[in-house]
Amino acid sequence: MSKPRSAVFPVELSRLSDVIHFVDVWSGDICLESSRCYSLRLIVDELVSNICRYGSVPAGGTMTLTLFQVGETITFEIRDSGVPFNPLDVEEPDVSCSLEERSIGGLGLLLVRRLSKEITYRHEDGQNILTVVLDNRDDP
Repeated sequence: MSKPRSAVFPVELSRLSDVIHFVDVWSGDICLESSRCYSLRLIVDELVSNICRYGSVPAGGTMTLTLFQVGETITFEIRDSGVPFNPLDVEEPDVSCSLEERSIGGLGLLLVRRLSKEITYRHEDGQNILTVVLDNRDDP
């Protein structure tokens, strides 16, 4: 297992580039393959953007991102103090419908689910804690 690396960020969309930079530096340090780095960036971007836009985190609030590698998996955890929200409870959008028939939203979370090996959510001590696991190898 690689040593976990954590950073705390303000819950502000304007700081999203700082979060992605943190992910990029960590990915480079562990020599993460470029396609896996891209998936990791995409998932983190989507989840952090959602926290910033919809998380109702109190003004001046922060989120903590922790990254680590265990064998063939990459794991990250995002903690925030927004309203309790389990993204796993959101129904997947019906992508077979036409754009006119489909409800707005949900495609980002669908992408997160499809790119992830495992996602877990818990709420404890006033914190949303979302843990995402990705394979660090090509699909068989």
